[in-house]
Amino acid sequence: MPKVYLRTFGCQMNERDSEQVAQMFVERGFTVTAQPDEADVVLLNSCSVRDQAEQKALGNMRQLGKHRKTKPNLVFGMMGCMAQSRGEQLLEEVPHLDLVVGTQKYHRVVDHCVELMRAKEEAQMDDLRAPIVDIEEEKDSQNTIRDHIAKEHGVSEFVSIMRAAT
Repeated sequence: MPKVYLRTFGCQMNERDSEQVAQMFVERGFTVTAQPDEADVVLLNSCSVRDQAEQKALGNMRQLGKHRKTKPNLVFGMMGCMAQSRGEQLLEEVPHLDLVVGTQKYHRVVDHCVELMRAKEEAQMDDLRAPIVDIEEEKDSQNTIRDHIAKEHGVSEFVSIMRAAT
């Protein structure tokens, strides 16, 4: 069973989106792990409101790249408003990055990761890497963020935030 490691940086509003993406992975047969070295997919969700959150996410993603040595098929992805605003620039800043997903494409993250995993298994991406950058606007994409992984942490839950067209 494949495993996904998902970490959120910056504003707590992104926590809800991360929970939704985690739930979509679970529905597709993945398990969520708190250990990046166990993962088949490593995703970071970062906010661009504060530069400190961006810098932490970038530093963390660069550091996580060391796992590619022992797991060459590992998929690395960045998602959230930082990914939305920086787009392809992130591929230059983080050479091992495979996936950049904007705020209106969370519902496509699992499909993109599965596609990348398959391509890596078939050795299509060894030398000529073809990362996926999916940051375009998508009408009604906010309706795809509904479920989340149930947590036993009290009486509060995170809620989705409104997404405006850019």
